[in-house]
Amino acid sequence: MQADAIYAIAALIALLLSGIPIALSLMLSGALGLWLLDFPMLTVVQRFTAGSESFVLLAIPFFILAGAVMETGGISRRLIAFCDACFGFLPGGLANANIGASMIFGGISGSAVADTSAVGSVMIPAMEREGYSREYSAAITAATSPVGMIIPPSIPMIIWSFISGQSLNELFLAGIIPGILITLGMALVSTWICQRRGYQAGFRPFRSARFMASLKDGLLAIGAPAIIIGGILSGIFTPTEASVVVLAYALAVSLVVYREASFAQLRRVLVSAGITSASIMFIICGATVFSFFLTVAGVPAQIGSLILGISDGPLGFIIAAGVLMFVLGMFLDTTTTILMAGPIIIPLFSQVGIDPLVATMVILVVLAIGLITPPVGLCLFVVASITPVRVSDVARECVPFIAVMLAVAALIWIFPATVAWVTP
Repeated sequence: MQADAIYAIAALIALLLSGIPIALSLMLSGALGLWLLDFPMLTVVQRFTAGSESFVLLAIPFFILAGAVMETGGISRRLIAFCDACFGFLPGGLANANIGASMIFGGISGSAVADTSAVGSVMIPAMEREGYSREYSAAITAATSPVGMIIPPSIPMIIWSFISGQSLNELFLAGIIPGILITLGMALVSTWICQRRGYQAGFRPFRSARFMASLKDGLLAIGAPAIIIGGILSGIFTPTEASVVVLAYALAVSLVVYREASFAQLRRVLVSAGITSASIMFIICGATVFSFFLTVAGVPAQIGSLILGISDGPLGFIIAAGVLMFVLGMFLDTTTTILMAGPIIIPLFSQVGIDPLVATMVILVVLAIGLITPPVGLCLFVVASITPVRVSDVARECVPFIAVMLAVAALIWIFPATVAWVTP
C-alpha cells in the first residue's frame, strides 16, 4: 500500500478516535490523501458535491420523514396495538408483538434506529410491567429492529444501490423473503426463551372482539407498508416515488383521519427529520471524497487482491467479505461501512462468479448484526437510552437472535431463490 494511502487512513482513524464527526473525518482525510497525490483541492469540492447528485438518494429524507410523521400521528402506536392483539395470547406474546411491530414499522421507515426508538419507547415499559426482565425487553427490541434494513424500504439498500448501480427496485423486492424469515425465526426463538423463563405464560385468551377492534383502528396504519410493497411490485411507482407517496399518505392519515398530529408537532418533526437526513447525506458526501481518494490510490484493488488471495472461490470469498463487513460494522455505522467497503468488494462479485443480488443480501444481513454488537451497536445504545440497562447485558441477550440472522444469511447462500426470484 502506498505511503499516501497509509497517511490518509491513519488520519481517518485519528480523527474518528478524537471524536470528530464521521462525515468531517472522511472528508478531511480524503482531502489529505488527494493533496498528497497532487490533486487540486477543487477536486474535493467536486467529489463532495457529486456525492449527493443521485435521484435514488431522494428517497432517504422522504422515508425518514414518513416514519417520523407516523410515530407522531399515532400510526406506530396502532401498529403495536394490532400486533399485540394478534400475538398477545401466546406464551411470550408481548415479545412476539414487539417482533411483529418491528417488521411492520421497519417496512415504513427503512431505519433500524428509528424502529428501535418508536417501538422500544412503547413496548419496553409494557413488557417490564408484564414481568419480562428489563434486559430481555431491551434485547428483543434491539435485536428485531435491524429487520428494518432488510425488509423494504431500507435506507442501507438505497445507499448500496447508489454506490453499486444495482436496481433499487430489485434490492427492495429481494429483501422481502429474508426479512420475513428473520422475523419468523426470531419469533420462534423468542417463544422458546419465554416458555423456558415463564414470561407471560397463559397471560390472556385470544379475544376476537379485541382483534377486530385493533384491526379496524389500525387498518389505515397497516396500509402504509402495503402501499410501498404493493406499488413497487405492481410497477405503479419506483422506490423513490414510493417514498413521496407514503409520506403524503402518512400526513393525510395523521392530520385528517386520526387527527393526533398538530402543525406545531409537524414543524418539530420536519426539523428533526431534516437534521437526520442531512447527517446521512453529509456522511455520503464525505465518504464519496474518501472513496475517490482510495480508488485513485489503488487501495480497493490491493484489498480485493488480498481477499481473492485468501480464496477465489464463491464460498470463501463471501465468508471473507462477510467477515470484513462484520468487523467494520462493529466499529462504524452501517452507512459509513457500506460507503467505505462497498466499492472494494462490489467489483469482485463478477470475478468470483457470484450473483450480485444474492451476495448483497448476505452482506446486508451481516451488516444488520453490527447494529446489535458492541462496541458501536447503535440499536443497543438506543434501547439503553430508553430504559436504564447496561449495554453489555443487552448484547448478551441478543446472542440467540444473532444466530437467527446468521442462519438466514446461510439460507440465502444455500437457496439463492429466496432473493433471486425478483430477477427474470
